[in-house]
Amino acid sequence: MKIAAPRLRAQLDPASLTLDDIDDETRLLDLSLEDLDLSDVTAEHVELSGCRLTRVKLAESDLDKLILVDSELSQCDVANARWADAAVTRLAITSSRLTGFAGPGMSIQHATIRDSVLDFGSFRFAKFVKVEFTDCRLQNADFVSADLTGTVFRGCDFTGAEFSQVKATGAVFVDCTWDTARGLTSLTGATVAASSPIDTLTFTSAVTTATGITLTHPDELDRA
Repeated sequence: MKIAAPRLRAQLDPASLTLDDIDDETRLLDLSLEDLDLSDVTAEHVELSGCRLTRVKLAESDLDKLILVDSELSQCDVANARWADAAVTRLAITSSRLTGFAGPGMSIQHATIRDSVLDFGSFRFAKFVKVEFTDCRLQNADFVSADLTGTVFRGCDFTGAEFSQVKATGAVFVDCTWDTARGLTSLTGATVAASSPIDTLTFTSAVTTATGITLTHPDELDRA
């Protein structure tokens, strides 16, 4: 799977924004944003294109129908943000905090998310196309009815995550953690690879539990 990288200009215009600078249909183009606090920003149809965000706080933001194109987020705080129906293309996220992030109905394509925390993230009815998560924590994340077709997850922690009714044909999960994950029977068509026998057993146990099958030792049956 070839993922297109963000297309940014060699020289970006430094900008210092405040909440008052962002309103409905605001367009932010080819900017370098560093160490800004835009927490709680609320707007619709904002476009962010060709931008690099470094240590920017977008916690609790509510950006309905956000357009996010050709951009990079590094060490950003997007905790408890809600970006419903966002359209995301060619995005790179690294070392960022997205705990409690909600992206219901969002479309995200050609994106990489690395070394980031997305615990309790919600991606219900989201559509992922050519997306790769690497070394991310997704504990208790909600992927109900999401389209994960072809998505790649490497070294991710899905402890307590929910996968009910997902589409997962061609999705790949490599060396992931599955403790108490739910809805794994919906991962029909996906490939799960694990270097550790323990991770394989954890996944197998979770699937058998979901289907109502009990794994046990013959000695346990004798004691029943």
